[in-house]
This record gives sequence, structure tokens and C-alpha cells, in this order.
Amino acid sequence: MRRLMISVFILLIAGSASLFAQEEEFNSDRLPIGDPERKFDFCAVKLNRIVDTQRNSEIAEDQLISELATLRIVMLGETHTIDQHHQMQLKVIRGLVEQGAKVCLALEMFNPNQDKLLNDYITQKIDEQTFLDDSGYYDTWGHNYRYYKPIFDYARDNQLPMYGVNIDREYASKIGRGGVASLSEEERMAIPAIDTSNVEHRFYIKVAMEGMDATSPDLFKKIYAAQSLWDAAMGDGAIRVAETHPNAVVVLLAGSGHVAYNLGIGKIIETRSELPFASLVVVDVPDTVEESLMMKVKKSIKDEEKDKPDEGKRKMPSMKMAHGAMDTTPHKIVIRSLADYLWGLPAEEREKYPSFGFSLEEEPEDGGFVIKRVIPGTLAEENGLKKGDVILTIDGATFKNVTKLKQHLHFKNWDDDIIFNILREEENLNITFTISNNSKNN
Repeated sequence: MRRLMISVFILLIAGSASLFAQEEEFNSDRLPIGDPERKFDFCAVKLNRIVDTQRNSEIAEDQLISELATLRIVMLGETHTIDQHHQMQLKVIRGLVEQGAKVCLALEMFNPNQDKLLNDYITQKIDEQTFLDDSGYYDTWGHNYRYYKPIFDYARDNQLPMYGVNIDREYASKIGRGGVASLSEEERMAIPAIDTSNVEHRFYIKVAMEGMDATSPDLFKKIYAAQSLWDAAMGDGAIRVAETHPNAVVVLLAGSGHVAYNLGIGKIIETRSELPFASLVVVDVPDTVEESLMMKVKKSIKDEEKDKPDEGKRKMPSMKMAHGAMDTTPHKIVIRSLADYLWGLPAEEREKYPSFGFSLEEEPEDGGFVIKRVIPGTLAEENGLKKGDVILTIDGATFKNVTKLKQHLHFKNWDDDIIFNILREEENLNITFTISNNSKNN
């Protein structure tokens, strides 16, 4: 039996190259980084289950809420265009409120200069459209507002204070182009201290950026500094909100890249305050579990055993564990240090709202707006829009600025028809198509 199992593991090692070739080349949720007590252990996050990674056990939703209610800052990671992530955020916020906790929201998509507008919206001094226009939401954030609207509506209905905790995008943009050295002395005084010394955090961003440091080290250095600025700003911002509201739970909504492993925002909160905090990240679980290489090996050996005479058959270890039959619930394997809590939700096949995949010059030209970039494999490219096209109208409507054009696109749905009237090299053209997810990226 021992020789048989040794042979199995030799086969696994020999086949590891082909095994890993089937996985993502850069897998950012299985890295041995973060909390030393958890970073060398995996856990299976099952569909519609919550894992407390510190205890390495599943917990019920009401227990999660009870535990979060004892903290000062709760970081809820998101992928900006996955609706279920935002549903999870709203569920946590609602759960905390219903348990009697005072809740404040700290938001990645706004900065402190917009706090008055956020307060005016929550207190119903201004309506939603004024809030969106005056805050510059469509220009500074860009992700479809409808993902966030249920959260903002709930905050408004329940008078939950909302604060912007990000940095003005001009600072990060300037650092991303020219590094920290490109900032003036006055600009450096206006931003929080940036920490780029954490080796594990730097490695995480290298993986997330698919090894850019190997091919473009100078560019990566600048982008990493900008990433660290965002983390510092949001960490400091969450601390500021918590100190302003000493009896509240501050729920921070931010991209999972800023939350994962507690190395971004979490590290700032840990080193610059004594506030108790925790992170929660969604794990997108496929509805079926693909057979692992180990399972395939065991099956093949079992088939071989069937073909042998009864005499001399060697039995494989039972597939039943000590606690019973193997659990076939869909799951995804991640590293335990990924976050303090992991919530398994169904992986979405497509974004809830279509994104078109092009960007525009800010200033109008020739009576319209010039496309400055078209992302490959997106709706824009696949339906014939090109860099340099001037968008004159969409669905017959003209727009006084880029913001209004973006807003029009944000309220288009899958299977809607859309008509772009464009100017291309002095030729007036209509591009008409039905918004469908034939694109591999949509």
C-alpha cells in the first residue's frame, strides 16, 4: 500500500507542470503572504457559506454580523462590476443596522472634498441627480452607478453617514505617470505618508499585475507607488471616520485588491491606530467543481484494480472521510490568509450591466467626443467602434459633456438596441447593434 501511495505522489509531482498550466498563470488568492498563522494553509470556501479563517471554521450569517458589530472598522472587499459583491455589502450593512449598531460608510469612490455633498444627499437636501452631477461621480469613478444605488438608497433611508476616504485622483495619476518624485513639495504635503516597504504587499501587487515588474520595472515602480497612496489614503480615511464617530462601526467599501491579505488598507489601520478591524472578501465559487489531478489519478488506479484478478488486488483508501462521505458542495480553494472572513457566492457568468470598453477625450471636437482608446475584445471593438471616431449622438441624443454621455451608457441594458452616429475621417456613419454578451470579456 505504501509503495502504491508513493507512486501516486510521484505521478502528481511529475504532472505538476501540466496541472499548473491548467490554472491561471497568476493566481492572487493562493499566495503564501499575510498573517503568519494562516498563510501556509488552504481552506475550501463553499458555495453560500462563510468561513472564519482565524478559527478555520464555517459560521452562520447572524454570527458573522454579531462578530463584525464588535469591531470599529469592517473592510468589505468588492469587484466593482460584480453585483453579488455589492449585494453582500448591503446585506452586511443592513445586518449591522438591524442588530442596533451605529453604522458609518467609508467609500473608495469619493474623497473627503465630497463629504458635504454626501451629507447633503443623505439628509435629502439635494436629489440623486444633483448629487451625481455635483460630485462628478461619472468622471472620477466610472463604474456603473446602478451597482451602488441600492447601498446609497439604504444609507439615505436610514440616515447612515457617508464619507469619501480616497485621495483626489490627480495625485495618484501624477504619481502613476512620473513617480513620487514628480510631485511638488506642496503636493507631497497634501497626501498621506506612502509606505512601499512591505515586501509581501509588493509581491501581491506584482502578481495582480501579472509580472509587470519583470517587463516594465520602472512603470511598475510608479504604479505601485500610486497603489500604495490609495491604500494609505483609505486607511487614514477610515481611521478619521472612526475617530469622528467613536461609537460607530465604520464599514469601508473598497476593491478587494486594497483589502486582501490585510496588507493594503488593513496594514495602514494596524500600524497607524489601535482600532480593532477585520476584512471580508467574496470568493467567487463556480457552480461545479472540476476534478483535481489527485481525483483523476485515484479513479484511474481504481479502474486498473477492477481489471485485475481478485487475488492480489490492492485496495485504494476509502473516499469516505472519518466524518462521512466526501462533501461535493461546489467550492473554491484559497489561502486562509486571504481575509479574516471569506464568503462563497456563485461566480457570475457576466456583468449585470454592460460595459462598452472605450474611453473618450474630455474636450468636445467636431460637434462630438473623440474615442481615445478601444479595449480589445469588448463590445466597442466587436461592433466596429475605432480609436479616433467622433461620437456625435447615441440613440439620437446629443450630450453637452462627457459626463452626460457616460450616464446615458450606464443606463443601457443587455439586449437593448443602441445607435452610435459617428464621424470617421469626415464620413458620417451609423453603427447599430444589439447589446449582447457575445464578447468573451462581456
